[in-house]
Amino acid sequence: GSQITLEWLKTPYQVGITTPEIRQSEQFRKINPAGKVGALKDSDVVVGENLAILLYLADNYASNAVCPPYGSNDRALIYQWLSYVSSTLHPAFQHFNYPNRFVEDDYVDKFRELAETRLLVILQYIDNNLSESGFFLPTGPTIVDAQAYGLLRWCKKHSRGENLIDLTAFPKIRNFFAIMEQNPAVQNALLIEQQQSQQLKDSLFAGYFEFK
Repeated sequence: GSQITLEWLKTPYQVGITTPEIRQSEQFRKINPAGKVGALKDSDVVVGENLAILLYLADNYASNAVCPPYGSNDRALIYQWLSYVSSTLHPAFQHFNYPNRFVEDDYVDKFRELAETRLLVILQYIDNNLSESGFFLPTGPTIVDAQAYGLLRWCKKHSRGENLIDLTAFPKIRNFFAIMEQNPAVQNALLIEQQQSQQLKDSLFAGYFEFK
């Protein structure tokens, strides 16, 4: 989500691709003592947690193209949706994709079954409330869409397997995927994630950050 937002903002940036080992290293802990991704280092400012990073970018590199102005009704919707995708959608995917983190082996299958039921309810809520523009807000794409796209991709695949969600019943989410994946910023962010930066178009990506 942050990469897509940085592409929209047209500001130079680097990306540090991490592993569990890197996140435990002294070099990474100097940036984010919690040892978590994401983390944004902007000069002497370090911001952790994706929701905070997105709002920091919106407030400090603001262009109304990525977030409605502070104090507006649409800005309140940004807060609402960012909170929902962070505190409701994200945990639901964690429960579904990684049940062994939460229960012992004997209960994994039942836990995943219950988690899937809950996840489908959440996806239905999102599908019901996506705007006619295809995005979360009727005015067009914002930091919410950037973050939600990153999370909703787990319907298709995640890093430890392919517990796929059938999206047939969610036409607005399928349309959201189609719109986002035609967006040049999204295409660039995916290429950077896949370490294919030589194929970037109209990007100010400044290379991969090395943790030294």
